[in-house]
Amino acid sequence: MTEETEAREVMLIAARIVEFANSELAGHPSIIQGAILADLLAVWLAGHILPGDEAATDALREDMLKIHVKQVRRLVEINHGIMHQPQTEPNNGH
Repeated sequence: MTEETEAREVMLIAARIVEFANSELAGHPSIIQGAILADLLAVWLAGHILPGDEAATDALREDMLKIHVKQVRRLVEINHGIMHQPQTEPNNGH
C-alpha cells in the first residue's frame, strides 16, 4: 500500500469516526469527551504487547504514545484551520 493510498484510507475512516463521534460526544462536557478519548487511546496502546517482555512492551507503548502525541499536535493546527477558516461568500459575478 502506498503512502497516498494509506492517507486516503485514513481520511475516509477518520471522517466516518468523526461523524459518529460528533453525534455521540456532542453535548457532553469536555471532561467527559476527553475521558472517552483517553480510554480509547489506552485500549489501542494496551493492544500492543511484546509477549514475555514487560519492559520492552512498556518501552514500545511509551514510544508509540510519544509519536502519537506529536502527530496529534500537528493535526490540531491543520484541523483548526479547517474548522475555523473564514467562510467566503459566493462571488455571484460581483
